[in-house]
Amino acid sequence: MSEAQRPKYDSLPGIDTAPDVYETPDLVEDASTIQASTAVSESDGESDVDESGVRHQRLQTDQARSRFQPARVDARDVDFSDNITAQGRSYRTSTRGQRRRGEVLGDDSGDEKESFSRKLLRVKKELHELEHEYEGRLQSGDKTKIEERDPKEIMEFISDTVDKIYAMRRGGVRGAEPLLTRTIDKFNNYPPFGPSPRISKAIERQPPLPGTQIQRSQLDFVLNQAADFDHRLTNLERSLGLNGNTMPDLAEKAPFPIFPTLEKLEQTIGTMADASSGNLDAAAQQIKKMIADAEQLKQLRQEDSGATLGSSDIKSPQASEQESKVNALYGTLPAIDKLTPILPLVLDRLRTLRLVHTSAWQADEVLTELEHRQSKQEEELKKWEASLETQLINVKVCEQGLQNNMKVVGDWVKRIEDKVDNLVEESNEQEAEEE
Repeated sequence: MSEAQRPKYDSLPGIDTAPDVYETPDLVEDASTIQASTAVSESDGESDVDESGVRHQRLQTDQARSRFQPARVDARDVDFSDNITAQGRSYRTSTRGQRRRGEVLGDDSGDEKESFSRKLLRVKKELHELEHEYEGRLQSGDKTKIEERDPKEIMEFISDTVDKIYAMRRGGVRGAEPLLTRTIDKFNNYPPFGPSPRISKAIERQPPLPGTQIQRSQLDFVLNQAADFDHRLTNLERSLGLNGNTMPDLAEKAPFPIFPTLEKLEQTIGTMADASSGNLDAAAQQIKKMIADAEQLKQLRQEDSGATLGSSDIKSPQASEQESKVNALYGTLPAIDKLTPILPLVLDRLRTLRLVHTSAWQADEVLTELEHRQSKQEEELKKWEASLETQLINVKVCEQGLQNNMKVVGDWVKRIEDKVDNLVEESNEQEAEEE
């Protein structure tokens, strides 16, 4: 025999070739091999119910049955197998409290309060289901009766009751023709649209037009207030003893304006306060220079006057006219001097008036364009009004045609119902004769 084959991994280092030994330790009498989580409590049975997570109470089948008894389970097309390729379809249920598709079994939504309209719809739906079930039984030949009365009579009674309730909710009107008449009367009795409150308030709060009686009264009120204020100022000056003699600037014909005089006084006082030896010497030299210039000017005037006296005999009328104009201008110099402080204010006012004039011209163009647009809108509104009147006439004609058609169709339906009733009576009589 050949030598025994050596193991495959015998030549690798660090391999334990000793046989595996599985030993169980010796049990001690006082020790327990049960885990602490599964240890049984040594207390009585009552404490086990409270402390343990396991409930030992028995299942109450009557309560469970009463909980799921009013539910209708729809398990059509539902796959209860554990196949992984099966579609995840769950069965649906609906309760008496609330017939709603899509409720999964176990929801507590059936405890919600049901509205009157939902109850009515549910009763009507159940009535249709009973009618279909009854017809199916008759077709299958099952003529058993649930009660002493015929189920058909019971369903007809329920159907009539439901129809009455529907009619009472709709105002006690039954049938398509009365409902149409009632709807048309409802729309015809709508009150017309009143004026808009926003537009009414805007009209009430709009400013008065220029030249109206309201604006004139406001202007008179302002003028009266200004006259009253002027009278009060006059009384105040009189009580203080201020008049034209004590203060010439307050007289009717003041020699100089008040504000320019005050400015000159302020400049004079400032010059005196800032006076020094250097400033005084410079001022004295300027004064001497001005005196010399004045004397030279006086001599020139005298020479000019002598020359004019020699040639006075040959003076032309044009020169006399120019001289009179120059004298008139020279006479207006005091008035111009008095108006000099007011000139900047007048220029500012003129510039402002120029801007106002330009803005008024632009506003005039805008108002003209607005008037043109408003006239166009008025024409469009008149066209809309005419179109609406035409539409109203067409709607009235359509309503009358619809009422006539409903009346004709209603007569046809009544005839068909009468014929059907006669056929049903004849068939019942034939069945009675055959029996």
